[in-house]
Amino acid sequence: MIQRIVRAVIFGLLALVGLAMAVIFTISTVLAILVLVVASAIRGKPFAMKEYWMTRQSRRKAVQEKGSLRPADVTDVESRDIR
Repeated sequence: MIQRIVRAVIFGLLALVGLAMAVIFTISTVLAILVLVVASAIRGKPFAMKEYWMTRQSRRKAVQEKGSLRPADVTDVESRDIR
């Protein structure tokens, strides 16, 4: 009986810790978006999430294309199922 109560208390504490972590993550995300909005307002450009993510994706693709790995460097490897 006591073991069940201890487990329930530990579970409740872990749930509260997880909830606190989720709240902190949400607040930090909102603050980051607010910083982006303020920075874009200072620059005089409107802030649009879709445009922001499209710009980030195009940068990432450009970095990946500049890498040292070219199609000639890739080796095809056969694999077999081990049963």
